[in-house]
This record gives sequence, C-alpha cells and structure tokens, in this order.
Amino acid sequence: MPRPRSSTVTTATPLLGGEGELTGVVLLVKDLTPWIGSGGEEAASTETLIVEERLGAAFRGIVEATGADLDRGGRLEPLAQSLAEQGRRLLPGVSCLIAVVPASRQDVFYCLAGAGPLAETAVTQTFNRDRTVLGRALKENRVVERSDMQEASGEPDLLVAAGMHTMRAVPMSTEEPLPDGRRALGAIAFYRAEPKPFSAAERRLLDDFGALVSLSLQRAVLRATTERSMTRLQLAVDVALDLARSLDVREVVRRLVRRAAVATGADRCALVLLEGGEDGELVTMDAYDVSGHEAGIGYRQPVSLQPLIHEAVISRTPVLGGANLRPMPPELQSALRDVLHTARMPLVFGGEVIALLILSRRRDEPFGSEELDTLTLLSGPAALALRNSYLYAQTEEASRVKTDFLDMAAHELRTPLTVIGGYLSILREGAFGPAPPEWHNPLRILDAKAAELRRLVDDLLLAARLETGRLDAAMQPIDLREVAEQSALAADDVPELVLPEDPVVVNGDREQLGRLLDQLVANALAYGREGSPAWARISLEARPEQGEARLGIEDRGRGLPSGLGDQLFERFFRYEDPDHAIVPGTGLGLYIARELAGRHGGRVELEWSEPGAGSRFAVFLPLLEGATAPEPDEEGEEAEELAAPGAGSDAR
Repeated sequence: MPRPRSSTVTTATPLLGGEGELTGVVLLVKDLTPWIGSGGEEAASTETLIVEERLGAAFRGIVEATGADLDRGGRLEPLAQSLAEQGRRLLPGVSCLIAVVPASRQDVFYCLAGAGPLAETAVTQTFNRDRTVLGRALKENRVVERSDMQEASGEPDLLVAAGMHTMRAVPMSTEEPLPDGRRALGAIAFYRAEPKPFSAAERRLLDDFGALVSLSLQRAVLRATTERSMTRLQLAVDVALDLARSLDVREVVRRLVRRAAVATGADRCALVLLEGGEDGELVTMDAYDVSGHEAGIGYRQPVSLQPLIHEAVISRTPVLGGANLRPMPPELQSALRDVLHTARMPLVFGGEVIALLILSRRRDEPFGSEELDTLTLLSGPAALALRNSYLYAQTEEASRVKTDFLDMAAHELRTPLTVIGGYLSILREGAFGPAPPEWHNPLRILDAKAAELRRLVDDLLLAARLETGRLDAAMQPIDLREVAEQSALAADDVPELVLPEDPVVVNGDREQLGRLLDQLVANALAYGREGSPAWARISLEARPEQGEARLGIEDRGRGLPSGLGDQLFERFFRYEDPDHAIVPGTGLGLYIARELAGRHGGRVELEWSEPGAGSRFAVFLPLLEGATAPEPDEEGEEAEELAAPGAGSDAR
C-alpha cells in the first residue's frame, strides 16, 4: 500500500526590519496535487509514483531555494546553482546544466550553474547559440531531445570526455519581455550516459522541473532588476544632493565627472561644454580617468569633427560608438587610444543641450541599457546643477564688475567734489571779495548738496570695500556710550539718549561702529512724517546673561509695512511710500549697518515697525568680558576713506 502523501507544502520566510530585527514571517502554502497527485489510496504505477514524488521533492527544494534567494539579495548565481543541484537529484546518473542568454550579448549562452560530471565542467563557459541543440530548443521554443549527442553536439570532445550520449534541452522563454527586453532567458539541459531516450514519465518530470526553474529565474531577474532600479534612483538622489552642496563651477564639474564614472563603471569620464549650439564648439571642462590620463582639459574642437557627438546633440539622446581621434592632440590620442566603448550623454536644460558627458571603457564590455538608464537619471540633476553653477558664476562676475565700478566711481568722484568744496569754502570766506547778499542762500544750498554728495560717495566706497573684504579694522575695547554720544552730536537733529551709568564695553573698530550707528540714526531722522518734527532716540543696555550689548534706535516716522524682512538690508533696496516725498539716497545705509555689525560678530534687526507710527532698529554686539571703561583715545585724523561729517540718509 502506498504511503499517505501531503498535498500541500508550506515554507516560512522571515521579514527583517531596518536593523535586522524580526518583524514578521511570510508563509507560502502551495497545493502540490497537480505535481504529486491527490494522495490517499489511488492506484498508480510504481514509476509514476516515483516521478511524482521526485517532482514534489524538487518543487519543495525550488520553493526553499526561492525563499532563501530573498536572503541572498536576489543574486542569480547561488539560486541557479541550488536549482541545478535539485535537477541532478531528479533521476539517477543525470547532470543538470542551466545556461542563460546574457542581456548584453544575446547571441551566446553563458553556463550559469551546473551539477554533475559534465555540467560542473561547463560552468562559467560561453558558447554561441547557433548550431547547438540548446540554441535550437530556444529558437523553436520547444523541448529537444537527442541520444546521439557525441555526434550532434558542437562540443563533442566535452561530451566524449564525460561519457554522455543523451540530452534533453528545455527552453526557458517568457510570454512578456523582461525589463531588459529579453524574451529568451536561456535553457536547462539534462545529460546522462545511456544512449537511450528518456521515458514518458521522466520527460514529464524533466519538462515540469524546467518550467519551474524558468519561473524561478524569471522572478529572480525581475527582482534583481527592481533592486538595480532602486539603486539607480538612490544614486540619482545622492548625486543631486552632492552637486547641490556647491555652486562653484569647477567643484560641481569635478564631482560630476567622478560620480558619473563610478556610477556607470566607466574608465574615463569627461564633461564637454557645448558653445554655439549644434554647429558650435566643444570645450573639455574636466576629465576623470582611473588610469590617471587627464589630458585634454581645455581642448576645443568643432562639433562637426565628431559625428556621434553631433548626433547626440541633435537627438537629445545617448549615443554609443567610437571616437574620432585624428583631429585630437597627441596627448589626448594617447589617453583614448585603448578605449573600446564610448557613450555620449547630452545634458539638456530648457530644451537645449548645454554640455555632454563622454564616458569610455578600455575593457571589452559595451555600455548596456542599465548604464544608459543610470546616465539618463543623472543627466537631469547634472544639467540643473551645472546650469545653476554657471548662473552663479555669472552673477558673481556681474557683482564683482559692479563693485569694481562703484569703487572706481567713488574714487573718481571724490577729486572733483574736493575741488567744488574748496571753492565753495573760498566763496563763503570772501577770499575773492565779499559775496553779494543774494549769493548767501544759493551758496548754502550748494554747500548742503555738496555735503550730501560726499556722503553718497563715501557710502558707495564703503559698500564696495565691504563687498570685496578690503576694509581694515583697528580692533580695541570701546565703550558704546561714547559711540552713542558722538553719533548724537553729529546728527542734524540731536536725538534723545538713554544711556546706562556703567560702561558697556565691546571689542571693535571705533570708526566703523560710529558709521554703523550714524547710518541708523540718519535713517530714523530722514524718514519722519510730514508736519512733525524729526525725532529719534538712542538707547543702550548691557545684557550680561546673553553676553551682548543692545543699541536701540527708535523713531516716530513713517514706519514700514510688514513682510519686507531681510530685503530691507540688501544693497540698493529702497522702500518708497507713494504717499510721502522721496528721500534722497542710494539704498546702502541698512546694508552698510548690517555688514559692519557682522564684521564685529553682531547683527542688526528690525524689532518693531508700524506704518504711520515709527520703527525701532536694534544692534546687538558681543560684550567684552571683564572689561572696564577704556582710556579715551587722543583725537587723530580720520582715515581718508571713511571721513564724513555725517552719515547719509539713504537706507530705505
């Protein structure tokens, strides 16, 4: 009586969390009735029972191998080897060979795994699909069996040495193409020494096992493809974050060529800038070469000399193929002479190609679809980062030119202003004779306007020096009470002073701190309300708990609307209220105040403002610990570049 057989098989696969902890278990329950029968007392031939039991055992082995594949990270080789060993145990004296068609070379078979005397010697070998029994089975998509393999095989010596005569080849094809485009996955071959055909039951066993192996390998290929896609996506995110860390063109390009070479397994990667469109020139910006050949940086050549690059520019898609070395200089030809495969990836921004990545391999391994997919993912963030870095460089250059112009203009304007001021002084003092009474008012207006222009020029010069970092500082202990008093005396309308009795000492440059406070006081007095007297208050307090001093400058003027924020402190920003008269100025006052405070480790803030009620700005500077009131400095000549009788009323 046949022994009872279970009609189901259950496998358990643990689910692990991010730190390796067990988070659950996946149970796979499979009905084996189609493979091993319904069990019970059904009559069956001995051979059929043996075949069914072996197929059931093989199926259990496949399920276990597939479950273990989850722990192996989806690698195909260990899974295939486990399946081949299962196939060898199907029948006595059988060798099992699993051969796949590589995605990159679909004209060959690659022996992926084998079990048994013949199959184990063939593992890792590659042979052409044409004129082979395996190739015929795969091409015709049907099982092929031969008992004269020593004569029919394309490798008879191998079969003779192993003493094999009979082979049954089961194709592994797919109804739907795999992600890499393959429909032919490969074939599984069973060999044995006896020169006789397999029986009907044995054929069913081998063919069904082959179908199971095909499904298992397809699943593994799909999983591996998914994991590689996830890896590519993560790589694209990492590259985007890495490139976003810098706006320096050279640093962005350096990171890009290295990242692209590593991501695609290229031996060399160069970034070529496209100037003048598809009929323009190519300029090599940087190159990374694993062999150290970084020749060609700065090399220029017309696009027309490289037809494949021209094709990539026109099509906006990657193009594969060799390079035209003839027009290149000798050192670049030497670096590229051993290159066997090249890929060109255009970097497109706003519908236009701005640059190309040129990737090369010296080994005989063409760039495949996955490498091109990786390049496509990289090209988006790469083009954006490259464009941003060039825009930033252009902005920096424009800012530098503007700063240089302001510096030059300020210097050039000071000479005629000095002459104008000198002649006005001579006229007022009567050196050319007494001035008529009707000149007094015009001379007063001219003198006021000349002083206003001097203040504007001084602000332009100071802003330019702050921008370029060419402003020197004489740091020393300073009592901010003295700075506040001097600023109040220098103002056109003396503001109120609220000062503490004890010294408030900071480490700073007296002249620069004076200019800082002068700017804010002049701002407060200039933006008064029509019909109301100008008013401002300077308050000072020490905050030992915060380790800082606070200077407050408050007015009862026009006030500011909400929402301006840091925009107030930008160069040349001016807020003009259409309901009030325009105040002369350059929009540099608050910018200068913020920059001078920053040079002293402090900051300037708009603490409060209300339209029609006024504003309050505050300056915060680090207190000098353990300092007492400094000895007063002897009066000296002010630095020529900072000399100004007052500060410009031009901050807003």
